[in-house]
Amino acid sequence: MDDFEISVDHELFRISERYQPDGRLSYDFSWLNGPVDGTYGFTIGRRGGEAVPNDPDGASRMSREALVEEARFFLDSFYAAGGAGEEDFPGHIPARMRGNSGG
Repeated sequence: MDDFEISVDHELFRISERYQPDGRLSYDFSWLNGPVDGTYGFTIGRRGGEAVPNDPDGASRMSREALVEEARFFLDSFYAAGGAGEEDFPGHIPARMRGNSGG
């Protein structure tokens, strides 16, 4: 899968896919307009399914829709009371409140 960008509530992410040493897929979410000058993000590992060498048809790949939902869940947790945003980045303002467009 080629890298692609998504917008969730005006927050922009670049998603890339990579293989772990054990052959399982993981997805890196770079938060392009997030805190720390866009260097913050998160990674999810694909659970279940076969390792990539045994999965030539890509059945263990996540759909674009599932990846968008992962970003939405991350943002909900980040901005929740007591979440990483409040605790670690108190000066960070959500993009929708900064007047940034992007979806």
